[in-house]
Amino acid sequence: MPFDLFINGQSCLTGDAPVEDFAPFLDVRKLRRAQAVSKNALLCACKALAQAQLTPQAQTDMGISLALGAGALESTLKFIDTIVEDGDELSSPTAFASSVHNSTALMLSMFLHIHGPCIVTGQFDSSFAAALLSAQQFLQKNMCEQVLVVISEDINPLVEQCVQQDAHVFDPFIYQPQSAFQRVAGAFVISAKPTEKTSHILRQVSLSRTDDISTQSQPQFPVSSCAHSVLLFEERLKTNSPFVWREQFAGSILEITGEPYVFS
Repeated sequence: MPFDLFINGQSCLTGDAPVEDFAPFLDVRKLRRAQAVSKNALLCACKALAQAQLTPQAQTDMGISLALGAGALESTLKFIDTIVEDGDELSSPTAFASSVHNSTALMLSMFLHIHGPCIVTGQFDSSFAAALLSAQQFLQKNMCEQVLVVISEDINPLVEQCVQQDAHVFDPFIYQPQSAFQRVAGAFVISAKPTEKTSHILRQVSLSRTDDISTQSQPQFPVSSCAHSVLLFEERLKTNSPFVWREQFAGSILEITGEPYVFS
């Protein structure tokens, strides 16, 4: 049964979040130990909430649906390095804590004071679609009034090294390897009912699988997993016109039908 989703705030980021951009939202000194993948997600979330005119310090009926396609890759590799170099007993607990997917969700919940339902999706190329569908379930089951959908992708240093040796080793999952790898993050505030800040309405969000792993479109720079979908979805919203977006990427088909919304 169709279930409309309303977008009330949005923000996307390419690269790493500048420290000074956090100043309007929180004390930047509290971020000194945070990993880039989490900080990027937090900044996008702050901006999306501000656009929706929601105060980060007073979220009483909001959920979080976080997509981390491959997780905090740099922290994971650092943790593995400490195991190799120092053994299991002396491996870094700090690197381990920041390597798990849930660490970013915890950071969002703590800094934004969001204590509603929370789910983290690590489904590689399908993560963004799965995060939207999870948020839709939150709203459809009346678990909360609004959901903060956040997406963040990290850089994998090993992938960069492999690509330098063979530019097509990861085809069709990574494209344009001659460009510099960058982190990507995005956040969207969605609800089941429109607000005065609603900009778009999504009539349909569907995800299906296919044995065909060809790709219909390519990102602007080498990215993998859900970052690819976030960049293209932001492009569709920026057109400010009705759209039917069908993206096939690495065995997944994501289809979203949406249009601008005028509050009356």
